[in-house]
Formats: sequence, C-alpha cells, structure tokens
Amino acid sequence: MKIVCLGDSLTAGYNVRPEECWVTLLNKETPFTWINAGVSGDTSTGLLTRLQTEVFPQKPDAVMWMGGDNDIMLTGSSDEAKSCVMGMIHQCTARGIKPVIGIQFLALGIPERWKKVCDWKKALAESGRYIEWLRCLTEAISLRRVDFDAAFVSRGGSALYQADGMHPNIMGHRVMADAVKESGIFHN
Repeated sequence: MKIVCLGDSLTAGYNVRPEECWVTLLNKETPFTWINAGVSGDTSTGLLTRLQTEVFPQKPDAVMWMGGDNDIMLTGSSDEAKSCVMGMIHQCTARGIKPVIGIQFLALGIPERWKKVCDWKKALAESGRYIEWLRCLTEAISLRRVDFDAAFVSRGGSALYQADGMHPNIMGHRVMADAVKESGIFHN
C-alpha cells in the first residue's frame, strides 16, 4: 500500500532530522510505502493544488492530509481550510483513493514574529473550533481519521512540543507515528 502524507510543517518534520519525522518512522516500522509531501508554511489551498499536481500522479492507495492552522494564523478564519478539506475528500473519492484526515494538535504558542500577523487568542480559539469540526465531519460521513490532538493530550501534552509551542519535537513525532499505527486504518 502506498500512502501519501500531504501537509504543512507538521508533516514535513520542521526542525527535526528527517529520520526522526513521523512519516519516516512509519516507513521503517510498517510494511507500507509512506511518502512525505509536507511543505512548511503551506496553506489548505496549497494542499488542494498539490493534491492535483504532486499527489495524484504518484497513484497512491490513500492520501492522509493535515493542515489548516496556517490559514487560520494568516486570515483568522478556518473557512478556506474547511472548503479545501471538502474538495480533497471529493477528489480522492472520485479517483478511488482512500481519503484520511489527520487532525492536528492544538498549538500552545506561536513565534513572536507571527503575533504581528494575527490575533493569537482568536486564532487559537478558531483552531480549536476547526479541530472539533474535523472530528464532527469525520464522524458524520464515516471518514477515516487519525486524531493527533487526542494522542498529544493523552500522551504527554506540552512535553511533545518544540520550544515554539507549534511543532512536535522528537517525542511528538514518535507519538504521531504510534497514533497512525494504532488507528487501525492502515493494515494489510
């Protein structure tokens, strides 16, 4: 089985060595081919575009994507992310590719330079609402998901983040890989 992991810096493995990234760990620990299609700073519109240009040509069996917080930090809204999620679900399903939603963990902070771009408290609240929307959506339409937020809450919380409060540290990547394996979504 070939799975493309489409996302932003949380998928790309920001500020960790490539061999420590959750996608690389899954390549080592499962019989499947995991392709990291994470790009730091990407937005949901970028994910939707790259789904067409970079992911579909690889003919994956499944696509797991995670993103939306960059949209929220830049615009204060999750509307664009929600729209793009729906588009990605439809496009994957139409091609016979299993769509899987990765529910990102709630950020604990943002770098100072980002605070000039967004109202952090409003963005944090919107991110929490977006996470809940993803949970409701996946329940309502019986869509596969990996709830990284729930895994972080239950397995260490703040100890799993880098100093910026946004990105997973090495332990966080371990928890992410384990959450994917334990989800039972991907099996022989």
